[in-house]
Amino acid sequence: MVAACATPAGAWTQIGARDVRDRTDRDVIVVEGPRQFERIKLCVYRNPVHFYDVDVFYRNGGHQDVSVRARINPGECTRVIDLNGDDRNITRVALVYEETSFRRRSATVRLFAE
Repeated sequence: MVAACATPAGAWTQIGARDVRDRTDRDVIVVEGPRQFERIKLCVYRNPVHFYDVDVFYRNGGHQDVSVRARINPGECTRVIDLNGDDRNITRVALVYEETSFRRRSATVRLFAE
């Protein structure tokens, strides 16, 4: 399921971003400061990205593994991912993905939370 909203509205706040290259890779988006959120989503810009896995790490040492397994086109976002537990203070989000264009420029993945 893909949400078509390139610019999240309402309470959504961008908490990180990463440029991703044309290959299967793993990257991390570091989230600054002690802030708690209830849900996240990843939005893609410039080129399509196929996500395989998203792992959310919390300040208390816990983590949440989320299977995304979806190709997200530019201007679209993943489904909304509800965060588990009461202590949802995110430190970083690890991504396993493949940037799927044949162009030289990279895609940008932006992490939004509310």
